[in-house]
Amino acid sequence: MAKKIFVVNYDNEEDIFSLFREGSKSKFSFDIELPQGDIVVDFGFDGQIVGLEFFNASDYFPFLKNIKNGKEIRADMKVNYGKDWAFIMYQISVPGIEPFSNTLISPYNKELVISH
Repeated sequence: MAKKIFVVNYDNEEDIFSLFREGSKSKFSFDIELPQGDIVVDFGFDGQIVGLEFFNASDYFPFLKNIKNGKEIRADMKVNYGKDWAFIMYQISVPGIEPFSNTLISPYNKELVISH
């Protein structure tokens, strides 16, 4: 199985960080409202999670405040699916900084995403 490549974007003016599986299109998004800032989970046409967007991203990832060139940022994401939830593991790396890893649990209903 080929390794999935993620496109990474950081808009430092809007403070939005996103990672998205290359070549995928979003069909449906789910907004998780948190005190630090919203996290948007993007679902593809196949019902799989294809991306994440973090609003107020530097509150989640303080090292982003020092990033001048967003092209330096790399990210990876893996998802384990349960009956009605998805366990999302993501890692962000920038040269010279220890990689940052974390997890997120999102509601998940494949049939609802596909039929939406």
